[in-house]
Amino acid sequence: MDRRTVSTALPREHRASLDRAENDDFSALEVLAEGAGAWLSHLPAYAGIALLLHAPLVLVLLLPPLPGAVVAAILVVAGLFVALLVKTAVVKAVIDGRRNIPTDFLELVEALRGAPKVLVLGARILGRAAVRSVLLLVPGLYYLTETFAAVPALVIEGGSTRAALRRSEKLTDGVRIHVLGICLLIWTLAVGLTLFSGLHKAGSVGSATWIVVYLCTRALDTSLAAVLSAMTYHHLCDRPDVG
Repeated sequence: MDRRTVSTALPREHRASLDRAENDDFSALEVLAEGAGAWLSHLPAYAGIALLLHAPLVLVLLLPPLPGAVVAAILVVAGLFVALLVKTAVVKAVIDGRRNIPTDFLELVEALRGAPKVLVLGARILGRAAVRSVLLLVPGLYYLTETFAAVPALVIEGGSTRAALRRSEKLTDGVRIHVLGICLLIWTLAVGLTLFSGLHKAGSVGSATWIVVYLCTRALDTSLAAVLSAMTYHHLCDRPDVG
């Protein structure tokens, strides 16, 4: 009897799509593990440049007596832009580290030449996110997630701020829930360290001891955030079909 063998092999097109899906995995845990390792192995340099960039915030001690809430608001707003400067300094060093290219502290300082464009990009992102958050919190968080790779893209690839935003939207497409997880961890850590420093206590804000503690905690948190941002960008670029 002539028996026909039924093939259980998947069609070539379907098999190829499954292979792409398998290779397209983006692991937030892998990003966090590698980011934490890179941060710890270069902690003196990364935290050092972050502390140096935060140092001008001690000038709040020279302000005339102000309510603690006002001083706290000034520090929070200024801190957002200092965090962008930290990213500018650290991102390229992290990417170079992934390529086994050593970076010294002076190169971190030299990377700040790109700060003006990063500050413009950051202000644009924060402004749009604030407007969307006023309407509803979720759209604001979604926008911050899809633009999370914009600063590293601008630092590494150059171009315009608009191109960096489009690049980030393309890189995060399909994995934004994973990127959101990384963002939430960074934001939670930032809020936790800020509360630890006592920023919410009006009586402690403005003293010399407090400002030192605050600047040190912010240096740690912003340097780690910068490393995780760069590592996220690196892993997003490694995804196939991203380009």
